[in-house]
Amino acid sequence: MNELIAESLELLSDSDTDLYGQVYQHFFRMNPGAETLMTHMDELTLGRMLEEVTRLLMVDDLTAESAYVAFEYNNHKTAYSVQSSMYRQLFDAFVIAVKDAVGEAWRPEFDEAWLRRAKELEQAFDLG
Repeated sequence: MNELIAESLELLSDSDTDLYGQVYQHFFRMNPGAETLMTHMDELTLGRMLEEVTRLLMVDDLTAESAYVAFEYNNHKTAYSVQSSMYRQLFDAFVIAVKDAVGEAWRPEFDEAWLRRAKELEQAFDLG
């Protein structure tokens, strides 16, 4: 399953798309309140956040990541009023941006792999 996500991301190598910019554009359209919450973040911090999301999409052992993500989630929830639904919206925005960027090279099995991984992340980190 992670192989399909990796393969879909590899299709971006020929693209000059600002993927992270597109992810945030979709994310903020889905949840305008998230944009307001994130106004304090600079471009470097926004980039690091999506680098971490990318890493979590690819990691094999989600159990090993549970304590780290639980800490981050609880910190964001307490300090910034982040809601668990925002994580799913961010995952959804990520896949939309990748799908748009790769265009006709996108295959239906990528949809299922991304959906499955988002659900796994929600379950592993108790975000659902």
